[in-house]
Amino acid sequence: MKENKSDKPAISVIVPVYNSSQTLRRCLESLLLQTFRDFELILVDDGSTDASLSVCREYEASDSRVKVLAQDNGGVSSARNLGLENAAGDYVAFCDSDDMVRESWLASMSAVAGKAGLVVGGYDMYYPDKDEWRTYTLGHTEIFTDDDELMETLLKERLLQFVWNKLFSLKVIRENGLRFDETFSVFEDEYFVLNYIRRIRTVICIPEHEYRYWLPAGFMKKYDFGIDAFRKVVELIYSIVGDTPGKLHLPSVVYWYKVALARYSSAHTFRQTEGYIVFARKLAKTFHDGPMNHLALRYLPVRLLYMMFRTGIYNPQ
Repeated sequence: MKENKSDKPAISVIVPVYNSSQTLRRCLESLLLQTFRDFELILVDDGSTDASLSVCREYEASDSRVKVLAQDNGGVSSARNLGLENAAGDYVAFCDSDDMVRESWLASMSAVAGKAGLVVGGYDMYYPDKDEWRTYTLGHTEIFTDDDELMETLLKERLLQFVWNKLFSLKVIRENGLRFDETFSVFEDEYFVLNYIRRIRTVICIPEHEYRYWLPAGFMKKYDFGIDAFRKVVELIYSIVGDTPGKLHLPSVVYWYKVALARYSSAHTFRQTEGYIVFARKLAKTFHDGPMNHLALRYLPVRLLYMMFRTGIYNPQ
């Protein structure tokens, strides 16, 4: 993608902002230092009660590419939707206000934007509990036209479930009425990405890992693995690749559903949990990657599985 000389930006970068004054300057400085400069930066303040909105206004006053929108607190999906409604670029990228990007983040994705309907990059993730960075990348450039291969690869490499390592076509988003589901408190990224993938024919993955994501401390213990939202996400995966047992090897999908199921079972009755366990069994039979993988979930009686989850005997954490 070439940078154009018109008033219309090539890329709209949307940043939802909520009470992030401690990290916001780091985020915005990294965005404004991009080597690819033909973009607008849409900051959506989601009812912050700290100095975040003042920081946003400060950057808006100093750089013509920055546009600030403000709304009452409605959540990250609501903020991103407001950003999409006001975006003017041909493409859309997302960044979170507590993260940052390297200077070639936009350049690396925009360079291949015309080759596929979606660009997927890598990223670095910081684990505060271990004080270490890990890199997630496919390691090479590859264009996917087969949905099965795409889903298996992106899910295994942990490249699918975020919006901030991707470059989307605004035309595809608007022509298909795509929005972030504001009823989701978790998994809103995956749900949006999967709905988008259903509308395109090709996806290109690039090796660059220019996004830097800070995992919140204690994330895995505090994170709400909302089982209903997760089930909607998995049903979207089924709608893309079908449900032929053994066709795809995605045991991690089963694992994370088990995490949600264990938490749900501990606070709900067997009658309330039974349907979720039956669905988990379907996942295990569809996505296992070997005869012994998720064996108990595939074959033990549902009531016994419930008792194992509820007592912690079969807790995947």
